[in-house]
Amino acid sequence: MPEPRGWELYLPYYFRAAENELRKISPVKSVRLLPEEGQILIFNRVPANLVFEKREPLSESRRWLPVLKNMARILVENLVFTTAYDGWPGPKVLDLMTQEAPVSGLIISGRGLCLPEGTLRLSDNCYFLPTFLKKNSRFLKDNWRAGKKFVAVTGFLNGSQNSEEVSVRLTWAKLFGFTFLSQKAETQLRPFFENFQAIKRLLRRKGRLIFVKLRHLPGDVEGIALGEHFLLKTPKGLEEILGTSTGLCAGIYEGDFEGPALALVYAAYEHARRLGGGFVRFEPFSYHVLGDLYADWGDMGAALWAYRLAEGGTLQPADLFNSQGLILKTLELYEEAEEAFRKALSFAPDDPLINFNLGSLLLERNDSEALQYLRLAFKLSPARSLFVETLAKALAQAGQKEEALDLLFGRNDLTLRGKTLLGKLLYEAGRFQEAFECLKAVSLEREAPAEALAYLALLYKQRGESEAAFVLAREALRRGGSRISEILDQTEGA
Repeated sequence: MPEPRGWELYLPYYFRAAENELRKISPVKSVRLLPEEGQILIFNRVPANLVFEKREPLSESRRWLPVLKNMARILVENLVFTTAYDGWPGPKVLDLMTQEAPVSGLIISGRGLCLPEGTLRLSDNCYFLPTFLKKNSRFLKDNWRAGKKFVAVTGFLNGSQNSEEVSVRLTWAKLFGFTFLSQKAETQLRPFFENFQAIKRLLRRKGRLIFVKLRHLPGDVEGIALGEHFLLKTPKGLEEILGTSTGLCAGIYEGDFEGPALALVYAAYEHARRLGGGFVRFEPFSYHVLGDLYADWGDMGAALWAYRLAEGGTLQPADLFNSQGLILKTLELYEEAEEAFRKALSFAPDDPLINFNLGSLLLERNDSEALQYLRLAFKLSPARSLFVETLAKALAQAGQKEEALDLLFGRNDLTLRGKTLLGKLLYEAGRFQEAFECLKAVSLEREAPAEALAYLALLYKQRGESEAAFVLAREALRRGGSRISEILDQTEGA
């Protein structure tokens, strides 16, 4: 039988359970299993060490150690298999983890997903990715990139028996069209979640779905109060119910577009709010609004879905394709991102931000065409420090360092990275005192880039201050790792 994928990531929990069993059957009660090189190999490859927390008589230790080692190995291997679920660590592992406190993580529902090592499989199509594994972002990005259908919500689990609560949160996320329900989205939409069951019943009725900002409804109209808003479904028109007061703000969905009704009526309401109020019936441009909402809530997958549906009906095509490009770039779909940015430019060739976004993408891909767009972005908006810093970086990479230095020198709005680039260019130009003053100021900041510390180390070494150079070089390596070594190799002993 193959081992469950990524079970080693839960080694301390298997060990703790095995220790408890060993203490039940062993006269030596101080036994501990540690995940380190020792006398045991789990599955003939994963090292473990069995120790006694308390000093035991030598005769007892010699007598029991060989037996306990073998028992420990058998117990751990047995736990790994008996807590597995269809090739993955299963819900019983979650029970081991939550004996002391609930565990935070990403609760996932879906099929055919790209799952990282260590994912817990709670049931056939439900998974849990604990936060401490630091793989949540990677999971989301990989599955958004692959176009997988899934729903994920953040939360705490206190064992494998949370099934009803988990099911409710996942179902609610689906009702709103989420692939990922962030804390920000959940906070903003809390009234919907708190009235989840009533909303489910409402959605089964016939009629127009209406979301309206209103203090109270007329006495003969039924609706669900959601904070300062009401959600209702009625065969009547909104004007017939509430009149034509100019102070109203409402979204209306009549059931004739693709997507979850709850999300579409909310998008129509947001569309109306952006227009300053009034009634908005969901229309193709409302998909653009919905995409903006999903993007703000951190759901890149749902945002991309909405933006693509908006292509035929948006009133702001340049903004739409620019937003698409930013998401595609985040998902590392660089060719598609470039295509989106170029479409955006076809509608707004003189937009500085779109030129910058395309130029930045091309710069990341080492495309010489990047300079063309970054120059234009800077020309159109020279006050933006981000634009000037990125153009200077592109110029420096292209070997046009003197022009890059001229762009940066004398500006007082540079970020730490911009000042670091300026210091580096001053150093390479032989203007050592100016480089020293620039980089020393950067080094005083908590978030000083590793590259700034590395070049400052070179300058201290050059000035004969070896101790300061050594301290800075060591910190630069700690922050920047191997990429800093090439800089530091320019000075001996730093």
